[in-house]
Amino acid sequence: MSDKVVSIDDKKNKDIVIEGDAMARFANVFEASARRWELIIYPAMLAFVVLAAYGFFLIYSLSKDIHTLAQGMDPQMGKNLSHISESVVYLSENIRTMTRRVHNMSESVEYMSQKMDSLEHLEPMLVNMRGMNSSMAGMNYNMQRMTMTGEGMRHEVGRMGQSLQPMNFMNNFVPW
Repeated sequence: MSDKVVSIDDKKNKDIVIEGDAMARFANVFEASARRWELIIYPAMLAFVVLAAYGFFLIYSLSKDIHTLAQGMDPQMGKNLSHISESVVYLSENIRTMTRRVHNMSESVEYMSQKMDSLEHLEPMLVNMRGMNSSMAGMNYNMQRMTMTGEGMRHEVGRMGQSLQPMNFMNNFVPW
């Protein structure tokens, strides 16, 4: 570098700066700036390392606690989880089968619905069935009346049997 003299014309500062000294000034300013950043960065890095170590400790103790809890609940949990996963697969297959069957049932009901729409010619048959229904109701009424009459006859025969008992007592005395 050369030691040329460069003048800076400023009304406030009339300093003469040597060109070789500008690099030295830049290096000094950079070092001062780096020192300021070092005062911030190094403690921040230390805090990050401490927090990372504490986070690792928390995760480790949490996994240890969950392991202890799982062992306390069921020591054979690994084996039981494999059974559960097999059961879930079996359940999934059964649900898939049920879904197919319900779909087939839905199609059958839809087909039946279409067939029922085509059965409009059954209206005269329904009128005849209504007449048969009223005849059956009449027969049912008459059967009830016959049952009540039979019940009355049973009651009367029972009373008659009770009234004949004193005659039985008298027959013991009469020789014929």
